[in-house]
Amino acid sequence: MKISRDAYANMYGPTVGDRLRLGDTELWIEIEKDHTHYGEEVVFGGGKVIRDGMGQSQLCSDSVMDTV
Repeated sequence: MKISRDAYANMYGPTVGDRLRLGDTELWIEIEKDHTHYGEEVVFGGGKVIRDGMGQSQLCSDSVMDTV
């Protein structure tokens, strides 16, 4: 099944090649790499539940940023 880039972004968020404006600044970023496996995207809300290990890890690592 193929969907438009806009529809994909609305359902799953940005992916490779998409550009995002950072807040109310004139700074823009472009997504260079997406580690999501297409067809395995995580969705929230509307009865769609995420369980432990789906799209997240219960482990911590010194090689990744902390969420604030």
